[in-house]
Amino acid sequence: MTHSLHAPVLASLIIIRNRPEFAPGSAISTLALFTVERFGRREARFDVLHRAFHRRTPRARIIDDLCAGIAPGAELLVRMPRIDAEAHRHQHVTGAAPGATDLDLIQRQLPHHTIIPVQISDAQLVDAGRGLGLEMADVWSTPLQRKRRAPEEAMALWSIYTAAYCRGAEAKVLFAAFRAWRALQDARPITF
Repeated sequence: MTHSLHAPVLASLIIIRNRPEFAPGSAISTLALFTVERFGRREARFDVLHRAFHRRTPRARIIDDLCAGIAPGAELLVRMPRIDAEAHRHQHVTGAAPGATDLDLIQRQLPHHTIIPVQISDAQLVDAGRGLGLEMADVWSTPLQRKRRAPEEAMALWSIYTAAYCRGAEAKVLFAAFRAWRALQDARPITF
């Protein structure tokens, strides 16, 4: 068996905030965690966690709950947020220390996990998602649409990693398994 370049368990995380991370009043509004667990060379299991939060929900509680839901030993892809010039300027003018980032808090909670920060543009993420047939939020999307499409962003982030680090045949098998899983998910009845 050829060595796989895809981790046995790989989770892809998207955190959406109402404002950039260090802007005044910034809060986590939504998160999506997409997990891929490999079984042998041709099998994978997929799972998605999608949560929305009230703006007053404490960040520490959100991060604690998130980290408790990450499989032991999973590698974690985390999309790095854009650096907001206005928030940076506010910190400089007020002298406020930037404080811990979401990623810092996650790393403290999961010291034995491999965490891979990923910097990627919105356009690259949208292109990757559409390449998988996902309906993606884009620059014209409303904040609500972006929150609803957070799982698709997490899936697209995983696909970028998979395409970049897995051999062609391995990536092809993973994407085929993903498409089959996605078709089953789309066929499930909506519960109210």
